[in-house]
Amino acid sequence: MAKIIVAFPDRELNRKIAEALETSGYEVFRTCMTGNEVMRAFNQCQDGILVCGIRFPDRTADALAFDLGDQAVILVIGKPEQLQSCEHPEIFRRPIPFTRPELLATIDILLQVHSHRMPRRSKAENEPVAQAKKQIMAARSLSEPQAHRLLQKYAMHHGLSMVVCASRMLDGTLSVSAVCPD
Repeated sequence: MAKIIVAFPDRELNRKIAEALETSGYEVFRTCMTGNEVMRAFNQCQDGILVCGIRFPDRTADALAFDLGDQAVILVIGKPEQLQSCEHPEIFRRPIPFTRPELLATIDILLQVHSHRMPRRSKAENEPVAQAKKQIMAARSLSEPQAHRLLQKYAMHHGLSMVVCASRMLDGTLSVSAVCPD
């Protein structure tokens, strides 16, 4: 399931939205109060759903949408007149007030959008990636998320898929030290 990040500059509103989601069976990955915290959260989880307000002390929801790109499906919550200021074409909007069932129905829709948007590897492709991550973890004493990030970073930097990088590591044409230099 997609990771959900709740972000409002108001701590109480963060708590209420996160609590409404969690008590309904959704897992909230993180709550944030600034745009920079949102960016750090997405650096950790890679992709997911962002439920947020229109403006933060350091950014707007529009700026976050442009910075995150396809990494996030974004739901902006606010007063109808404020929502009109959101210009990013792929931001979803929920005017206040709304009921808890309306919020949950919106999240369900966003989860569907997210699952259709994000490319997924097949089971056959997952195996070499998992084996390559194990090699990186063993060679550098790293956690699985750290190994994943290094393999992903190398693949992106060299314009390759993670599966291709993993396969090259497994057949010996790519070394662990190339993927994660000291």
